[in-house]
Amino acid sequence: MKVAIIDDEKPARSELSYLIREAAPEAIITEIENGETALEILSNERFDLLCIDINLGDISGTVLAATARKILPDAEIVFATAYNNYAEKAFEIDAIYYLLKPFSAKKVTQMLDKYSRKKQAHSAEASCCLTSKIPVTVDKKILLLDISEIVYIESQNRICIIHTRSGEYRDCTTLSCYEDKLSTSGFFRIQKSYLINMKYASEIYPWFNGTFCVKMAGFETANLPVSRTQIKTLKKLFGI
Repeated sequence: MKVAIIDDEKPARSELSYLIREAAPEAIITEIENGETALEILSNERFDLLCIDINLGDISGTVLAATARKILPDAEIVFATAYNNYAEKAFEIDAIYYLLKPFSAKKVTQMLDKYSRKKQAHSAEASCCLTSKIPVTVDKKILLLDISEIVYIESQNRICIIHTRSGEYRDCTTLSCYEDKLSTSGFFRIQKSYLINMKYASEIYPWFNGTFCVKMAGFETANLPVSRTQIKTLKKLFGI
């Protein structure tokens, strides 16, 4: 975690730097003494957390924070100041914390905890977004299909046909590979040639010689066979 402490008072910078290192020993801290220098440094370096005083002498801390938001949109901002009447401005800039002087170890720890929680939430959101898509190579192009739109995948002559609600796509990836990628997304391999999205299964019915088939919503004319080894597990998954 890279932290910039922007304050024209050296004792305040040193105290906040000490408290942050006590709570987060891995932090890399840069102390900056005025707004002009801060703008130059922020334009050339990446920071995760900016602790900005309101009164910097040469530039208002609120103006610097608004500018920093444009330069480093992913950085989190904290107002670390003796002034308690800028809370509304902090809200406008989406600052994560308002740290009042004199600083205390408890408040600094609370500020860092809030920073960590927000970063974890962002990471989880990004991960969720990433795993909601699956790459499919079609005509030398890589399409990113919504997993939730895939109804079932079948394997024919070493080609996988991905049947979605809006169309079908052919890809050279093996069905086993798709099974691995989609195992945590509600997909189940009913037979060596078929992988289904269980949320679209609409019917399980007897077929020839004691076997079963599955019908999928939107594909009622397709009879997808279930292997004898998988029917017990499939019924269990549906609570049958």
